[in-house]
Amino acid sequence: MKCRFRCNCGKVFDGNENTQTCPACGSMLDTGNCGAIQVYRQGNFMGMAVGMGIYIDDQPYGHIANKGSVRVVVPYGTHKIHMTHTSTRTCNDPLITVTPQAPVAFVKAHFADMGFSIKIDPANPSDMPPM
Repeated sequence: MKCRFRCNCGKVFDGNENTQTCPACGSMLDTGNCGAIQVYRQGNFMGMAVGMGIYIDDQPYGHIANKGSVRVVVPYGTHKIHMTHTSTRTCNDPLITVTPQAPVAFVKAHFADMGFSIKIDPANPSDMPPM
């Protein structure tokens, strides 16, 4: 499964659930008390079929393509999710909680209001595309 990590050195990178070290600095990743937020960038029509930037707790976590999906590894707790596009910074910024009892939270994002804002909704595992 594709996972996205953020090292304490600031490097954001993709790996899998077995990734243990940062490719930039070689530090061991502290994933012991972590779960994940799976983000699905729902497909949009041609003019809005662009990627979005992912921010969790105001920290950048790279981009996601149209119809893309990625699991972002985060510590247990409540996290604010924000997504952007070059010309669209307005987003509903939901709070998502990840716990040991529910270690993966699912959200789906899409353009709303004729592309003037991004909407992030809670989702179910069945809403996610195969990874």
